[in-house]
Amino acid sequence: MSFTFRHPLLTRACVLALGLFIAGSANAVDKPKKIVLIAGPITGHPKEAHEYEKNIILLKHLLETSPNLRGQIRVEAHFKGWPKDPTTLEDADTIFLTSDGSDRVESDQPLYVGDRLKVLERQMQRGCGLILFHWSTFSPVRFHQQITEWVGGYFDYETGPAPRKWYSAIQTWPALSALGTPGHPIAHGVKPFTAQEEYYYRIRFRENDPRLKPIVLTRPPKETNDFAVGWAVERADGGRGFGFTGGHFYQNWWNPDFRKLILNAIVWSAQLEVPSGGVQSEPFERFKSLILTGHHHPAHDWRAVTAALILAIEQDPRAIVHVAENIEDLATDKIRGYDLLVMNYNNWDKTGLSEAAKASFVRYLQNGGGLAVIHFANGAFTDTVPNKESDWLEYRTRIVRRIWDHRPGRSGHDSYGPFRVEVASIKHPITDGLQPFETVDELYYKQAGEMSIQPLASAFSKDTKQQEPMAWAYDYGQGRVFQTVLGHADESVRKAAAIIRRGSVWAAGRQQISFDPPIELTEGALFRDSSPWTPEQSRRRAQAPAQPAAGSTPQRAVQPSNPPGK
Repeated sequence: MSFTFRHPLLTRACVLALGLFIAGSANAVDKPKKIVLIAGPITGHPKEAHEYEKNIILLKHLLETSPNLRGQIRVEAHFKGWPKDPTTLEDADTIFLTSDGSDRVESDQPLYVGDRLKVLERQMQRGCGLILFHWSTFSPVRFHQQITEWVGGYFDYETGPAPRKWYSAIQTWPALSALGTPGHPIAHGVKPFTAQEEYYYRIRFRENDPRLKPIVLTRPPKETNDFAVGWAVERADGGRGFGFTGGHFYQNWWNPDFRKLILNAIVWSAQLEVPSGGVQSEPFERFKSLILTGHHHPAHDWRAVTAALILAIEQDPRAIVHVAENIEDLATDKIRGYDLLVMNYNNWDKTGLSEAAKASFVRYLQNGGGLAVIHFANGAFTDTVPNKESDWLEYRTRIVRRIWDHRPGRSGHDSYGPFRVEVASIKHPITDGLQPFETVDELYYKQAGEMSIQPLASAFSKDTKQQEPMAWAYDYGQGRVFQTVLGHADESVRKAAAIIRRGSVWAAGRQQISFDPPIELTEGALFRDSSPWTPEQSRRRAQAPAQPAAGSTPQRAVQPSNPPGK
């Protein structure tokens, strides 16, 4: 005999508990997956290769803006090889690493520094995913069990023939990348593709590993069989791993199948369902910028500022930045190949522009070209510089809406020093989401001009005792112009890198990326081999010896200037 006793309070409590349990379960299912992206430090491969930082900035943007991932993920980007606070890994659903490998010097691979491998092991034991990209697949043989367990395989640089002792191999060629397991979720929507690539192959896997799924196959030159250069494993603990030895050339991100392959792998490793057509990515075509420089006011180190501008603009991973030291390039067809011109130039005591350059410059802007005017470039070609014959009315009244007026009692600036830049509350693509920031600069005030401006940022002047406009944007014909009076020194450009980059991107006619990369990445950054322009090359051309800052190590590092006030 059995019976049921129902107490009304207990019944209501049980119903409430059941409801909370169901709601909690639903929230657990709907909780976005956390993707942690890590870039190792840049150590000197030629430009457009091993672009670890750009890889991560670009991937974060693509993931956050993907139409079919909205609400399903949250993405963190970390640099210099490891998160500043490693506890952020404790709830990661997958970890993506692009970095140097540990060939000969074990600690070149960020995972083999300090206790990081133990930290990673804890994440693997709880079922976190792991992706190793290109050179980060190099691992010491003594960690064979861990690495093959977590991600399936690695580049073996220790057990091959002398003198190099590589068991694995490397070749660079226009590689055909085929799908090894077409039905795998990572292959969704991916077609075989051909691209110039430096693939590592003959990877060290476990013997007869039943978990291993070849995802990308290729046949290197002079080889007689195909090799897996992308592979996936599902671990007994529920975690997922993916290794990929491509990714040497940055340009390959603009191959839609290469891009989709990596985005699919990240999503799969985080244990999300990969859409049947693969992860979509918003259009993100590259754009080209040309910095116009080569001369300036004597108090401005135009080379140091140019170097800082390159690094600031290139924090948008789509940007390609070149430099012209001959202002008369404006008169040539050269400028037509650029989406953006950046003025870091003041003629001061030099002649002005030729009539051909003026006409070409105006035509470029009216036809839709972009322009960014930096700091004292607003004082070029005016009737108050020493060479008054260089005056160009169109430049100082319409192309540039606020200029430096050198007549007594007109334009001025606070002494070079620290101040805070406030962001206007108006809605504009340049400042949407931008936070106030501290800088070290000359705070310009009383800039002259009759055409209206809408300040996007301002700062309080100690001299005028009021907020002074620091940046604004407007149209000129079909073109866009971004003007900022920030940027006296390289340090000034780095501190203002976010607004300079955003203004340049807007002027180039592009949408902003989804977040602001840390400006610390522009400090001490290397100008690597194959960089189109470096400060050292420029000095050598001018037969002026480089003067690196005391204690600096890399020859191509951006050296801080010590600017006097104007």
